[in-house]
Amino acid sequence: MTDRQTLNTLIIGDPSAGWCKEIQRWLAPQHVCTVANTSDEIDLSQITVLLGAPMELAQLIPQCPQLKWAQSTWAGVDAISRFASDSLSVTALKGVFGQSMTEYVFGWLLALERNILNHAQATGWQPIEDSSTAGKTMGIMGTGSIGSALPSIARQLGITCRGLNSDGRSIAGFDHVYASDDRLSFAQGLDYLISILPSTPATDHIIDADLLQRLNHNAIVINVGRGNAVRAQDLLGALNRNVRYAVLDVFEEEPLPRDHPFWQKSNVFITSHTAAVTPSNAVVALFKENFERFSRGKTLLYKVDPLRGY
Repeated sequence: MTDRQTLNTLIIGDPSAGWCKEIQRWLAPQHVCTVANTSDEIDLSQITVLLGAPMELAQLIPQCPQLKWAQSTWAGVDAISRFASDSLSVTALKGVFGQSMTEYVFGWLLALERNILNHAQATGWQPIEDSSTAGKTMGIMGTGSIGSALPSIARQLGITCRGLNSDGRSIAGFDHVYASDDRLSFAQGLDYLISILPSTPATDHIIDADLLQRLNHNAIVINVGRGNAVRAQDLLGALNRNVRYAVLDVFEEEPLPRDHPFWQKSNVFITSHTAAVTPSNAVVALFKENFERFSRGKTLLYKVDPLRGY
């Protein structure tokens, strides 16, 4: 059994940030170090615990021979999932993004469905269009903690919700859940397609021409999961046909290159992987909980499954 006085922990983050300071105070200061980036020189030979963003962790994990546990400060762990094994626990930050993702999805959905952006920029009196979410059907790809937060709000707006997950297991709040291998039936007649999928081989380009052509005319596509889920060329084609708008927060290459065709489309709205900002208090709370579990040899929360990749 270990405790927080004997574990050697490395935090990759701004040393002046409140969450870094709080964790350092909570741990024995002589056994924790905080660095701003992975280029800082530090002895990694005795590090057993890492905490940081996935891209930074991916650089350090191979350099830590004694590492037992890596805690991500992000929900997405595609950069480090390959390191998860029986001897190395990799954990994600989950259960804290439902509120902010819900605000993002429905903020954009209402703005576009009600044409609020155009009305707000009007230079003269305009008649209002007859447009509403009532009676529409939403398909949510990914029914985890984030995806399952959406149906309750959708229902209040008169929207029917379908879900898509790996095996079609039933999830509370959804009118029907489809397995991923039945994705085309899932997509048939959708007015709104929301992707919250993680990046795994199984989700690569799952949103392709075959799926997009089954959406209703004037459909809206929102991707807040991972960019690999969308085949960009197929979405560009659909934007000229049955897809009215696309709201994209994530891309296969980030930052999105300035010459990418998405930038040229007036019906594509781009944000910079900012749909949900990591709440610092949640990082502290989860790290403390998992640290105590790790110290006592208990199962960690939100462990990455090496086979699934998330």
